[in-house]
Amino acid sequence: MCPIEPPSDPRFDALLFDPHEGPREVLPRLVEGDPLQLIERCARHLTSEALLLDLERLHARSLALIARHLPEALVEDVSDWIAERVSEAASQLVDEELYEDRLGFPLSGTVDPRSEILVGALGIEPAMTREISVSFHRLPIRDRRTFWRAVVSGESLSGITEESGETRDHVIEGLRRVIRSLSLTGLRERDAGSDEFENEGQETS
Repeated sequence: MCPIEPPSDPRFDALLFDPHEGPREVLPRLVEGDPLQLIERCARHLTSEALLLDLERLHARSLALIARHLPEALVEDVSDWIAERVSEAASQLVDEELYEDRLGFPLSGTVDPRSEILVGALGIEPAMTREISVSFHRLPIRDRRTFWRAVVSGESLSGITEESGETRDHVIEGLRRVIRSLSLTGLRERDAGSDEFENEGQETS
């Protein structure tokens, strides 16, 4: 594969490939001043795909993929290639979260910024952020986008219905499906915790 040959746009100078460089040498160029506008690209991807992912984690993963795959890239449109790396990074994070949830990996001790959205919008406890995220990403993208626009972006229902061409009742029903699914996930998690507590009580009695 041939290296990327950035167009004349100076924003892409950070992608100039030197065969003597590795990902560690490339990363500083990609980070300083954000020449690829990667943070904005990641934010747009989260919005367009209605993904409940941490923006900082998506940005970091995207940086890693761009730096790692730079010498292997052969593209005609650099912007499209960058967008593909962001999409790949998002897919990896969604899959990893599903894997961790299935295996019951302990949650990170750091504060998850996504919990602020869930607590504010649905009153869901921060400890359930990962389970809720996994459930959310299983939903149809159409319902996810409706939820994102109404709850995360704060758009009015009238604006959503006008742009989508759907009826107000249809949009509201889509929101209800999402909220119902996320609420049930929270209930299942609480019930599981209650059952575990009861079992421990029986064993010690």
